[in-house]
Amino acid sequence: MNRSHGQPVRGKVTTLGPTGTDAQAEAARHFAEVFLEGSFESAMRAAFRTGTHALVAAGFVERSGERVTDLWVNLHFRHLARMRIVGVWESPTKPMCVATGPSLSGLTDARADVPSNAPSVARSVALHPATEVFTERFTPQAERQYVDAKPLAVQRVVDGMADSCVGSLDVVERHPTLTVCEVLRPSMVWILYRPFPQRELPHP
Repeated sequence: MNRSHGQPVRGKVTTLGPTGTDAQAEAARHFAEVFLEGSFESAMRAAFRTGTHALVAAGFVERSGERVTDLWVNLHFRHLARMRIVGVWESPTKPMCVATGPSLSGLTDARADVPSNAPSVARSVALHPATEVFTERFTPQAERQYVDAKPLAVQRVVDGMADSCVGSLDVVERHPTLTVCEVLRPSMVWILYRPFPQRELPHP
């Protein structure tokens, strides 16, 4: 079943927070009430517990350092006996960007025509693992700092814990100390779940 972008439907959906995630924005396009959890796993558990929907990004990846700790296919298989897919669709994400912070002040690139706040100067980049392809393109030299949601990546730069980030443009623009260097307009595949009615529960 595919969903169209009409008026939000009655009902509740749980998805990934904190405030400002693509998941929250996508959920709000389709549902009147959106609840946020700290992970997609928590969102699935909450939806099962309350008998409501869960919205998950097909491209989600969680990391601890270089180790992948979770991704969509594992989440899907873990919940096979409890949650069923009721909708799948592609939708543009909020515009993303590569941004740098004030910690780059005074650093230089070997190329004279590169500004001091360019991503190529960054020593570190905060990112959600699903956006790593963009760091490979714009900040290949930077040490990766993985977080569970893009707003958290932006906050690491604001707090001086990273030189750069891949974040949602609207979140970055709330912070005047950050510099937007590249704007990206990707899409994402979204998967909508809800619990099986008890009578339809498949065998584990």
